[in-house]
Amino acid sequence: MFTESQWKEIRRREGDFRKLYSGEGCDYVLSWYFNAALDMQRPDYLITENDRDKWLQNELRAVKENTREALDSTSLFYPMVEMFSYYGTHFLDKLFGAEVGLYSGQFWSEVVDYPVSDLQMPDVDNSPVLKEAVELAQWIKKQSPEGFLISMPDVGCPLNIAINLFGDKFLLEMAANPKSAKRALDIVGDVTRRVIEVFCEAVGQQTIRSHNSYYLYTPYDYGGLSLCATQMVSPSNFDDLIATAEAACMPSSYKGMVQHICGKSSQHVAGLAKMPSVKGIQLNDIATEDFAAYYNGLRSDQIFYVRLTPIKLDEVLATSGGDRTIIIIIEAQDTINERIPVERKN
Repeated sequence: MFTESQWKEIRRREGDFRKLYSGEGCDYVLSWYFNAALDMQRPDYLITENDRDKWLQNELRAVKENTREALDSTSLFYPMVEMFSYYGTHFLDKLFGAEVGLYSGQFWSEVVDYPVSDLQMPDVDNSPVLKEAVELAQWIKKQSPEGFLISMPDVGCPLNIAINLFGDKFLLEMAANPKSAKRALDIVGDVTRRVIEVFCEAVGQQTIRSHNSYYLYTPYDYGGLSLCATQMVSPSNFDDLIATAEAACMPSSYKGMVQHICGKSSQHVAGLAKMPSVKGIQLNDIATEDFAAYYNGLRSDQIFYVRLTPIKLDEVLATSGGDRTIIIIIEAQDTINERIPVERKN
């Protein structure tokens, strides 16, 4: 699917990404190019039509084209088949027993009908939901060209999953019964870690990633979580109730996690800076408006993925100079075609 010289260039660029993680840094501004217009994520093929071959061929077509487009610029897009569409952001909801369905191209889950205090640890290792997903991942690995990676289903984060399961009742539980809320979050954190471990054991950690290529790509010994709901909680809630559950999501084989943030969550900068498990953050949408606060407030060993919406490239560079920063590009006109030298800020 790719020539030997193309694979060599893909891996050379991945090596530049690893320099960012090691602390060595790169001498040019790094970017990740995901062409959203390629229609990669088609859960209807997989779930509604139950046609694995159709789904996978569409994935491979889009991944192949996206990678070649990236190679025409200075960006990286590593060939990675997406399981992100497998129940969307509600995979763990399904594992916990919630009803999950596909409606108008989006997955939705129904809230469970029991109180937060009654949440129990599911039998993860014998879960038919997880077994089905693992078997699919193993099939993808066999059917895909050598060298391709797989993105496991979206594991969210403990707060996201708790709100998916209980709705606004969980926010009330955090205020009225913080011990009960923390217990539930810790259960979700333990389940998340075990799910990641199962996928890594069954498919191979070098092959599967606990994030999706739409937002970020990490080396095999790092992972990702989605902190979408943190905009709704206070710093004290995060520090006292959520942080330990977030840290518990990381398996011992990982060196750190990158947190996806898409809302106004800059109130948690100090909390994120205190978490050794947090290697970096990925900012999307309105969260990018607070990039300067994150860059100036987090540790010097933490890195940043910044999607160019609504923030612009010149604004990102004015703050970081490209240092410890990866630019996420989803529009062809935003691709960086010539290397931009990094200007070290601190």
